[in-house]
Amino acid sequence: MVRLSMVLGALVLTGCASGVRVPPPIIDGTQNAGEQDRIRSSQSQPATSVAKPSAVATKPVASQTQPVQVAKIESQPVVEQPSTTPISEPVLELLETADQQASGGNNDAAMATLERALRLAPREPEIYYQMGRLRLEMGQASESEQLALKAVDLAPDSFVRRDSWNLVALARERAGNIEGAKAARAKARGL
Repeated sequence: MVRLSMVLGALVLTGCASGVRVPPPIIDGTQNAGEQDRIRSSQSQPATSVAKPSAVATKPVASQTQPVQVAKIESQPVVEQPSTTPISEPVLELLETADQQASGGNNDAAMATLERALRLAPREPEIYYQMGRLRLEMGQASESEQLALKAVDLAPDSFVRRDSWNLVALARERAGNIEGAKAARAKARGL
């Protein structure tokens, strides 16, 4: 009995898998239908044995096509909206742990914790901002600037962007780029 059900199941699956796939037709409403696209009149169709009541007179319908009205859609610029999803709980815990480690003077452990958070949420601007702030404290101004600029790119709102531009300004000041720091502060004020 089990063997019979297995054989029947295999036959059903084989029948489903071996079907010929026909792609759906592509309909383009911008052109009128050609003769080959029109529905043929009833005389050209194969005869079927369907009985029709004799009391009803049937007339062949003249095949007329109506042009399709196509609505014009104005193209508008696509504005990419950054993700505004909240930070996940595990990432928040890692950010808090990194903050505690940095407050305790253990910057290397804090950076490792932030890198773990980055693996969990690679598009989270807060992680890049915190890594940039930590790099600045460690005396690595160039790395700090790059991380802060990444936070600017990913920032979902003007508040995060402003804080990140201010970090860019601090990093540029530490690197001796006073004009670059002024430009970054101007961008922060403009938000």
